[in-house]
Amino acid sequence: MIKSTFRLSALLPLGLTLLLTTAACTRTPDSANANGTDPMANTDPVDPAPMDPATETSFVLALAVEGLRVVDEQTGSTDALDFGTEMAVAEEAVTRIAGEPTESGENSECGSGPQTITQWSNGLAMHSADGEFIGWSTRPSTGVTLTTMNGVGVGSTRSDLETAYTIEVMESTLGTEFSTGNLFGILSSAEPDAVVEDLWAGTTCNFR
Repeated sequence: MIKSTFRLSALLPLGLTLLLTTAACTRTPDSANANGTDPMANTDPVDPAPMDPATETSFVLALAVEGLRVVDEQTGSTDALDFGTEMAVAEEAVTRIAGEPTESGENSECGSGPQTITQWSNGLAMHSADGEFIGWSTRPSTGVTLTTMNGVGVGSTRSDLETAYTIEVMESTLGTEFSTGNLFGILSSAEPDAVVEDLWAGTTCNFR
């Protein structure tokens, strides 16, 4: 499976550097437990300084329990787009890597209050409220899969998931649901060969 391969072979101002359309929104803590900790949890916030114009660099997006990460493929360095970041800043950063959003609209039925949900063709949806980035969710897309720094994304097998994280699995009205720290998702079944169908973190809007 192709991992996240959206590239920006141009200048990325790092300071300007997924959606279960489903209405009980769940606010999760800002950090994961030890078994569900994302390896980039201590990444520094986005640096507002623009990059050197003479530098040609390629960037990819990675999912994190605290938000999103912008990863420089050449150096491996990362910059954080954490929950609580101004949505205009976070959306601009994602747009520069993944292209223009395909859809954006308000869902007024979420339990935590109205959310604006902005979607991209790579399956990513960003959730915002009061001008702040509050959550992300992902769903299947054509050819590209966004993943965590541990390589887990939509389409990963349960085996992949359990190799990277210690998970809890339960049956809910959403299906076979799993959690690991502050990362949540849906499996196609409870069987060992099940695959991840949806993945989310932060405050999202799920009908149960």
